Amino acid sequence: MRPIPLAAVAATLFSVGIGAVRAAQDTPMMSNGVEAVCTGVGSAKDNPKWDGYPVKVVFSNGAQEFVAGEHVILKRGDQTLVEMDCDAPWMLFRAPAGKYTLTASLPGRADSEHSATFTTDGPDAGQKRLDISFTAPRKDQTQIAE
Repeated sequence: MRPIPLAAVAATLFSVGIGAVRAAQDTPMMSNGVEAVCTGVGSAKDNPKWDGYPVKVVFSNGAQEFVAGEHVILKRGDQTLVEMDCDAPWMLFRAPAGKYTLTASLPGRADSEHSATFTTDGPDAGQKRLDISFTAPRKDQTQIAE
């Protein structure tokens, strides 16, 4: 029996919309007509193809430092189009023209949920940047290690 690469399994689960998957960094995935990719780490962040995505979401903290490990849900109306965990500070989306709601949270941090709405003119529009800033945890909060 030939082993199946984990990225292929994640891409398959993602494309059929079975809950959240941990996205493989720098690997575009399709879900409900939306292409999404987690990136922004190392030299891969300089890949010129990322400029072709109409929406770039940047996750940071109050000190303007990048944050990774977020759980992201992208909806159009009541329909969940994308749900994934991203271990990188950028998420890029290529989606049909329309209005979307993005919700992001940090697992283990009940106070971390942020929502934002944006519109896109479609997959060939110029890139819009959406900044999501999570507050730094209070000193009395414990972090959950994975």
